[in-house]
Amino acid sequence: MDVLTELGIGLAVGMLAGTTGTHGSSRGRMTILAGVIGFIAGFLLEGIIGGLLGLVGAALACIVISDLVYGASRREGSGGGALAFIVALAALVVIAIALFVEPVVVILVLALIWLGVTRHRRAQRKHAGLRVLR
Repeated sequence: MDVLTELGIGLAVGMLAGTTGTHGSSRGRMTILAGVIGFIAGFLLEGIIGGLLGLVGAALACIVISDLVYGASRREGSGGGALAFIVALAALVVIAIALFVEPVVVILVLALIWLGVTRHRRAQRKHAGLRVLR
């Protein structure tokens, strides 16, 4: 159960890094940075296994959250800052859950994966008609 703590801390690190809402190659650099920070945090707490789980959690969360914040800021203009603040508060909640109620981290990971998959499917359907025109 202790490894779930490192996974949750990695998720929180990735969420905080994802609040920048970067896109393109900047998102890749931010994801690498979040992964390194997640790996170091997990490694210091649990060793190599904790480091790897921290890296995976941080990378996953950074990719999904940065896509979410980028999309919101593109649609709303300056409204992305408010969403970034809410995500930062949610990251604090994720850390508290990871420290005190470790099994719930699995639900958080599944919810994050579900969010990423549904956003990807929605984007594919949105642009499906444009691909037909090519």
